[in-house]
Amino acid sequence: MKKMKNITILFLVVPLTILLIGLITHRTHLNTYLSQKTKGGATLKTSSAIDTTEIHIVGTLHFETDSIKRDHLYNFIDSIAPMIILYEGTAGRVKRLEKRTDYLLQLWNAFKKGTKMERAVVLKYMKNHPTCLLLPYEWELRDQYHRKHKLRKKSKKLINLIIKLHRDSLLSRTQSESIDKFLTLNNTLVKMDRNATIADINTITMDSILRERQYYIYKIIPEIAKARKEASEYFDFIPAHMNYWDARNQAMVQNILKQVKAHPNKVIAVLNGYYHRYYLIDELKKYEAEHKFKIKQL
Repeated sequence: MKKMKNITILFLVVPLTILLIGLITHRTHLNTYLSQKTKGGATLKTSSAIDTTEIHIVGTLHFETDSIKRDHLYNFIDSIAPMIILYEGTAGRVKRLEKRTDYLLQLWNAFKKGTKMERAVVLKYMKNHPTCLLLPYEWELRDQYHRKHKLRKKSKKLINLIIKLHRDSLLSRTQSESIDKFLTLNNTLVKMDRNATIADINTITMDSILRERQYYIYKIIPEIAKARKEASEYFDFIPAHMNYWDARNQAMVQNILKQVKAHPNKVIAVLNGYYHRYYLIDELKKYEAEHKFKIKQL
């Protein structure tokens, strides 16, 4: 019994020790980054200094690449000098981020390959500009929707199935031509991603490519799947897949508008995974006059 007790304790202590070391290591690296001095540093305007709200839709990457590092994103945001940062996270997540009590996310970052971008950059900007507000705008039902429909797993399998049918020459001529166009577009995007700078992913050119790419993902490909008996196992799932992109982005737009209404005459940076950028810009432009703000673009 004593031996079993010792083994049980060992099985509990070792994983907890590994997790604790990971958490401490992550926090140490983050604190080191936050303490590094930055060049220059913009001075934030006051509400009385501007007569209309400025919204900057800032496309970001979730992880560093060879061409985009944390400092690149930080300097990009700092050049805007936002008085408010809208973060692509739920209200609870943003609150935990600001207080640095998002321990599960910290552990995930500690053991995930690659260097996370936005969280560290935002914390550094807030440290250097303590009057800046950090606010949420994510669709609150996103995670629930993902879990309910097993979205990532099923969407990936659905798309891969249609591509496989194309490569096996089983699609109709029209369907095959559509997939050829999608693959060419996607390959172009992959090549651009490899060397893209933070400025590159925040351009009208990139927006145009992603607008078309996402149309294929959420409209053309699932429409092809609905017409193929080989995809019959996904017929019940396809509506959830097709609805997701619009549902999420529309909710994000409405949440942004709520923050704009609550905080007039501000410079606002909306941080988003850059695949969302074109959609947010397209939709928000419809409300510029009504809500008295201006979208700023490169």
